[in-house]
Amino acid sequence: MPTRTDICRAIDAYVSFLGSHDVDRLVALFHEDAVQHEPLGVRSYRGIDEIRRFDTENAQMDFTVSRLSPITVVGRFAATQLKVSAQGMPDFVATDLFEFDDDCKIVSLQVLPDLQATVGGPEPA
Repeated sequence: MPTRTDICRAIDAYVSFLGSHDVDRLVALFHEDAVQHEPLGVRSYRGIDEIRRFDTENAQMDFTVSRLSPITVVGRFAATQLKVSAQGMPDFVATDLFEFDDDCKIVSLQVLPDLQATVGGPEPA
């Protein structure tokens, strides 16, 4: 099983590659049979080819990401919140939930983007 340090490094690499739109290095973090739910409950991408197609299309959009919260690790599972900045809209928060295999490859990623959870603003009542 990967260590906490391994998982944190993998997530920081994920954030870096996602933000720099480096699809090849981003996809290399995933297991070949991984599943990415983005957004959770709406669309799922199964296997490295579907994930690559999604990430290639996503990389065409003008956005940046940065880690907003610490990384929480429990065994092979981890979560963190990301600040997403996209042109023409307020920054928002996405919570990413990861599962890793024994080689520290992502086997499951669940993305919960919340466009109403703005960064630095008050939460709605």
